[in-house]
Amino acid sequence: MKKFTKLMLLGVFAIGVTTGCGCKKKEDQGKDKDKDKKPPVQANTETGVVEDKELGVFKFENTSLTYENGNSFLETTVTNNSDEVQNLEGFWIHVKDKDGKEIVTLEGFFGGTIAAHESKVISSTYGDNIINVAKEITYEIKKTAE
Repeated sequence: MKKFTKLMLLGVFAIGVTTGCGCKKKEDQGKDKDKDKKPPVQANTETGVVEDKELGVFKFENTSLTYENGNSFLETTVTNNSDEVQNLEGFWIHVKDKDGKEIVTLEGFFGGTIAAHESKVISSTYGDNIINVAKEITYEIKKTAE
């Protein structure tokens, strides 16, 4: 009987150790997964920011302003709606708050020329979070120095 009791206790102890170690590993694995998760990308959906806009022969569409990893990213598609090639350095992108005050001016560069009816994507980055205060975006043509 003593032998049976000792074997029984040893078996219960072995099962307890095995089960306990397995649970701990699962918890540790879950913690590692959380460390690898990136914070979600935040986006500005203000009408004055994301709506289509026109400036002269240019149309700005599909505008997005997002924030991720300490940087704000603005991206927009600019189309030359004229029948002529347009030569310019790029665009100044004025980001404004709810009172119309300029928060920051970004530069949108695309390479110097846009063919007639061609579209190009311009991207700008700002090293801070402006998505919660940005309420409007306006554009200004940055002409090529002659």
